[in-house]
Amino acid sequence: MKKYFTLSLISTIILFMSCTVNTEKKDLIHFPVDDLSGVVAQSGIQLDKLNSGDGSGSIKIEASAPVVIPLYIVNDLRVDDTQIIYEAKVKSESLSGQVLLEMWCVFEDKREFFSRGFNSVISGTSDWSTIRTVFNLREGEMPNQIKLNIMVNGVGTVWIDDIHLLKL
Repeated sequence: MKKYFTLSLISTIILFMSCTVNTEKKDLIHFPVDDLSGVVAQSGIQLDKLNSGDGSGSIKIEASAPVVIPLYIVNDLRVDDTQIIYEAKVKSESLSGQVLLEMWCVFEDKREFFSRGFNSVISGTSDWSTIRTVFNLREGEMPNQIKLNIMVNGVGTVWIDDIHLLKL
C-alpha cells in the first residue's frame, strides 16, 4: 500500500510539472523615454527630465480636457498565438478622471482592433505605478502594426515612462 501511494505521488508530481504554463514575459520592445525621438505626438506633450520612473526622463502631459495621445507605432513584430502586453510607469497630479493605456493592432487586411486597460488605471494624485493593457492574439493572427497610446479621461497632469511591449 505504501509503495502504491509513493508511486502515485511521484506520478502526480511529474504530471503537475509537465502541465505548468510558461507565464514568463518576454520584452519585444522597450521605449525608455530618454528623449522624444520616435514619439508620434508632436503637440500636447513635453519631455520632463526631472520626473522619471527610471531616472532618465518621462513624457509629461498637461490635459485641459480628455485626450488620447499617440505615443509609438511598432511595425512588423511577427508574433501570433500569444498575449501582447503594453505596460508603462505612469504618475498623475490633480487628475480629475482616469488615465489608462490603449493599444491598437492593425492587421494585413487593414482591420483594426483595440485593447484599453480599464482595469489598470490611476487617478487623482499618484506616485509612479505600472499600468497595462493586454491583447490576445490567436494562432495566425499577426498584426502588421501596433499603436501605443495613452488616454487621459479628465483634466490634470500625467507622466508616462519606461514603456514596454511584451509577449507572454
